[in-house]
Amino acid sequence: MISRRNFIAVSALALAAPVALGSLPGSAAAAAPTLTVSLQNNTGSDTVYAYVTGTALNNGNALFLLQADGQTPYYPASPAADGTPLSVNCAIPLGSSGSGPTRVSIPYLAGARIWFSIGEPLQFFLNPGPGLVEPSVTNASDANIDLVWDFCELTFNGGVYANISFVDFACIPIALQLTGSAGTQTVEGLPAGGLDQICSQLTAQHAADGQGWDQLVVTSGGANLRALSPTNGIVYNPGLLSGYFDSYLAQVWQKYTTSTLSIDTQGSWGTVTGQVSNGLLTFPGVGSFAQPSSADIFSCASGPFAVSGAEMSALVPRISAALNRTTLLTDADQPDGENPADYYTNAQTNHYARIVHSVSLDRRGYAFPYDDVGPTGGADQSGFVSDGAPTLLAVTLGAVHGSGGNSSTPVTVTASRYSATNSTGTEATSDTGGGDDVGWINGASWLQYDNVDFTGLGGTVQARYASAVSGSGIGTIQFRLDSLTAAPFATVDVNGTGGWQDWTTATVTEAPVPSGTHTLYVTFATGTGGNFVNVNWFTFG
Repeated sequence: MISRRNFIAVSALALAAPVALGSLPGSAAAAAPTLTVSLQNNTGSDTVYAYVTGTALNNGNALFLLQADGQTPYYPASPAADGTPLSVNCAIPLGSSGSGPTRVSIPYLAGARIWFSIGEPLQFFLNPGPGLVEPSVTNASDANIDLVWDFCELTFNGGVYANISFVDFACIPIALQLTGSAGTQTVEGLPAGGLDQICSQLTAQHAADGQGWDQLVVTSGGANLRALSPTNGIVYNPGLLSGYFDSYLAQVWQKYTTSTLSIDTQGSWGTVTGQVSNGLLTFPGVGSFAQPSSADIFSCASGPFAVSGAEMSALVPRISAALNRTTLLTDADQPDGENPADYYTNAQTNHYARIVHSVSLDRRGYAFPYDDVGPTGGADQSGFVSDGAPTLLAVTLGAVHGSGGNSSTPVTVTASRYSATNSTGTEATSDTGGGDDVGWINGASWLQYDNVDFTGLGGTVQARYASAVSGSGIGTIQFRLDSLTAAPFATVDVNGTGGWQDWTTATVTEAPVPSGTHTLYVTFATGTGGNFVNVNWFTFG
């Protein structure tokens, strides 16, 4: 499914001299600007294929595929029967893992996807129309059901908007880099072995609450194949997570029976205010919402969210996002979240989305259909890049698994992504990579991180910190498991660095890093009597 982003189209600009496409069977002669897309294979496999599909904006909105040479368009004719194979080869072979990128050219496209498969080509089919039969992760008879495949999404209409997506499932690590008039933008995506981390944490979440999160893990031949979103998991088991949000919704409905909920539509309607009356969350003059089911919350599109009218349609994404992130009990002004660390902190939450964000290197990527919702000017969650005058879109694929089926890739914990904290604050950092650091740390401060997967790791702990307090040995950063009072398994000494934004990385080797999934507590000790350190991230590897 295409992520339901409220996309603002950028102005159409020619990026290159018109290219003659030629007259070939299944092709249309046309002259149109093109975009160069670089496809880099870092999967560890030398057998990787790419495919490009979409709607051709300069050819009457015809169905478009790119042929195997990465240059020639293919506009299929309508077949006589369902399930007709493509008449040309559209599997673009990428170079061996770690070799140079494969470059392809695409015309103006809407609703486009770049698909990838590892090990074997994907199979696409045509229905009369023509309509494209795409690979499916919920159809057990799909020809691609046992293959390792994934995709990213884009629209190119002179400008580019592209994003990674976990709305349907997580599988291959995909990173984006867009170069153009706005400079260089990146989406880091999952780390190598990220799928194994997600599957391990889903299994751990089921062990913690017994709600069936492990049923989202799909395996093949003893290895993780993909992690399904809750909506797709429910396709296989309609009873999965049934009633999961009921007690949370009861609290929300009770709260807004006696208080008001304000929704910024971020449009011409401004902010509208609602309250629960007669069992309905009602926004006077706009419409009402009954309590959704858990499946409605995950899908963001069924039950009370299947609405008509532009203003009601503006409320649905913002209410859906607040429910998936479970912020309605803590913030009556939505979209919530100047700080994404406030998301997913309720025990009943969209743990699939929480885990996907926690594993992603920059914590971005669509994990549910309205994961692009946020406060105006707030931090992006959706994992997109856009530019009105792009010159190159680079897509990089990483390794699906770590060594031995577990992730031996170092696990990085972003300090500002804590689950709970005491006596700290967050601020924008000037450190490499941007984002927020955690500051105002003293001897009473601590940070908590839920469901950190240490599987396959051991031996090294790193802490990225800065301090304006002069001297050496001014304090320590301590790492503990499952309790604030547990003995530290690693301790990092803190020295002055010359400033609160002068960053250094301290490394402790031969630390007995634990295995399995745990709650990580980071505690601090100092003899300075005040704030002594800022922290940006911690790595275990």
